Amino acid sequence: MHELIDAGIVETIRTTGKTNANLPDRLEILKTHGLPYDREAENVVVTGCQILPLLPHIIASLARVLDRGGVSYTFLSEETCCGNYLYRPAIKARNDEAMEECRSLSREFVGQNVERARRLGAKRLVIFCSPCYPIYKHAFPDEEIVFYPRAIREAMGRARLESRVDYYAGCYRLHRKFSPVPMDLKSAEQVLDNIEGLEVNRISAPKCCFTPEGLSHMVDNVSTDLMVHICTGCYGQALQGLPKEKGTEVLMLPELVERARH
Repeated sequence: MHELIDAGIVETIRTTGKTNANLPDRLEILKTHGLPYDREAENVVVTGCQILPLLPHIIASLARVLDRGGVSYTFLSEETCCGNYLYRPAIKARNDEAMEECRSLSREFVGQNVERARRLGAKRLVIFCSPCYPIYKHAFPDEEIVFYPRAIREAMGRARLESRVDYYAGCYRLHRKFSPVPMDLKSAEQVLDNIEGLEVNRISAPKCCFTPEGLSHMVDNVSTDLMVHICTGCYGQALQGLPKEKGTEVLMLPELVERARH
């Protein structure tokens, strides 16, 4: 194994399916939130190994949107991490050999979830975790794999919300280094365009919001009391970076759609 690849993380993923063995058990979280798992369905929703334990209320919101739209879907009680954290040292060192080995490992890990989906009769994987999306698409280019806003657009039907919102799509600079697969941002735009009465202030991302300059740009350009994200990383940065006195509510896209359909 290449010296830039953390063998400990590889072993943890192979033995537990998680990037960190201390992450809570998926099955208990799915049961607690009443989320369907391991049932036959046309779509398997891949949450990502960290998002389900950290943001279960957002995954539950997505499930309600899909339920209301009559979408056939399921979650997995066992889901193997795509290994995106393994890439970071190789990206920093610009080492092509290590990157290729990372991608090979990702094919191994992602392949386990693809096989689980096939056993459930699924025709498509819906990826919620934004770093997972380009890795899945690159590892299995012949599989039908979509970013979750596309599934929301298919499920949402008519929606209306008389409101002004700030929308921060994100930069995806790191994602482009995982693989050359572009992010699907068009589907999120279609979701926003389908909400009648919604006025959207689109905030650009000249720098990543995980840099001080990028975070300042995002925060300084918020002009409404409601901010919407499609990337959980950007969502977390907004929650931490926005001054409390500003009173801005921060939502992920499924939560906005739920509100627009009430």
